[in-house]
Amino acid sequence: MTMLSALALAGCSIGADVPVAQNAITAFHAQLDAAQFGPIYTQSGNEMRDSTTQPRLTAILEAVHRKLGLFKSGKSIGWNDNVNTSGHYIAINYQATYEHGAAAENFVYRIDGGKATLAGYHVNSDVLVLN
Repeated sequence: MTMLSALALAGCSIGADVPVAQNAITAFHAQLDAAQFGPIYTQSGNEMRDSTTQPRLTAILEAVHRKLGLFKSGKSIGWNDNVNTSGHYIAINYQATYEHGAAAENFVYRIDGGKATLAGYHVNSDVLVLN
């Protein structure tokens, strides 16, 4: 192993930025509960904004908010911390309980300078389909 490789590994601790992403999930749910869908979009990273429009994400988040209700609780059930040529990303699988039912959520955050920026959000719930 070269000295450069050793230094790169020493500065990188797998999972050290997971709490940063978990704090961002807490903020996301607070914004969702407050129906602040526009700010969720505008504060998201280029990855999110390049994959959908603000009206489309707003419609999706409005449906999640309307059908599932207020966020009650949740917990991380797994994560993947990945550094590649595109950047540093953390994907967190989240088991959420909302006012009207359960949801499986997947958050992807780009980590840069100790800050988490939403790069992707996926939600799956029977309540969204059946109601």
